[in-house]
Amino acid sequence: MNFTPPRGLGISIGSIMLLLLLGTSALAIAQLATSTFSSLTALWVLIPLISLPLAIIIAYYLYGLATARYRLDRNGFYIHWGMTSVQIPLADISNILRTRELDADQVLSKGMTWPGCLTGRRMIDSVGRVDFFATRGADGLLLVKAGDLHLAISPPDPETFLKVFGEMMRKGALERIAFRSYSPDFLFTRLWVDRPARWMVLGGLGLPLSLLCYLALLAPSLPTEIPFGFDPNGLPSPLAPPGRLLLLPLIGGICWLADFVLGAWLYRGGRDRKLAYGLWGSGLLVGGLLWGAALHLLASA
Repeated sequence: MNFTPPRGLGISIGSIMLLLLLGTSALAIAQLATSTFSSLTALWVLIPLISLPLAIIIAYYLYGLATARYRLDRNGFYIHWGMTSVQIPLADISNILRTRELDADQVLSKGMTWPGCLTGRRMIDSVGRVDFFATRGADGLLLVKAGDLHLAISPPDPETFLKVFGEMMRKGALERIAFRSYSPDFLFTRLWVDRPARWMVLGGLGLPLSLLCYLALLAPSLPTEIPFGFDPNGLPSPLAPPGRLLLLPLIGGICWLADFVLGAWLYRGGRDRKLAYGLWGSGLLVGGLLWGAALHLLASA
C-alpha cells in the first residue's frame, strides 16, 4: 500500500525560494551589462555563482518532495524520496513509535529545513542518529526503528499507516528481501576518490574563478569602453562598457555548473561514465576558450 506525505506547504515555500534565487541571479546578470566596471563590480558575478548552486539545491529538495512516497507490503517497507531510496525487510522493523514519546524540540531543532520539508540526518539525544523523510512537525511524525537505523516519516494518516503495518506483520512475509539504502552522498564520495573526475571538476571550476579574479585586478586600469565580440572578419567589435567582460567568467561558471550536474547524473549509473568525463572535460575547454577570448579582447582595447 502506498502513502504520500502531505507536501503542498513544502513545495509552495520551496518554489518561492527558488524563484527568489533565480530572480536575484537575473538581476545581477542584467546589472553586469550596464554597470561601470570596478573591482567591486566583480561582486555582481559572485551573486549568480552563489545563487544558482543554491537554486539547484532547492530544486533537488523540491524534486524529492514531488516524488516522495512510502510503501508497505508483506515483504518490506520502502521509501522513495528523490534520488534516495530505502528498502527494509518488514521482519527487521522492531517498532514504529509516535514522536510524542520524544522531545519535540529535539526533533525540530537539528538540521537545515523549511516548513513542509524535513529531510536529512540529525542526532537526537534520547534516540541517536535519525534520518528524516518527512513533511510535518513532531505531531505528525512516526519513528521507524530497524536495528541501529531510525527513520522519521510523516504519512498522511499515521493511524492508518500503523494499522496497515500491523496487518502486514500478522500476515507474514511472502519472501525475504534484502536491506538496501541508496543516497546521493555515496555518489559524491565515489566522485571525490576518482582522481580524473576530481581534477576535471575542480579545474573546470578554477578557470572561471581565476578569470574573475584577474579581471577584478585589472579593473582600475581598463578604459571606459572595450571591444566585446568579433565581426565576421574576426576583428574585435563592437565597443561596450568593460563591466561586460565579467559576463565571461559568469558564462564559464554557469557552463561548469550545468556540466557538473548533468555529468554527476550520468556518472551515478556507471555505464555512462565516459559521457560524464566528456562533459567535465568540456568544462575545461570552455574555461580555456573564455580565458583566451578575454585576453584577446583586452589586448585589442
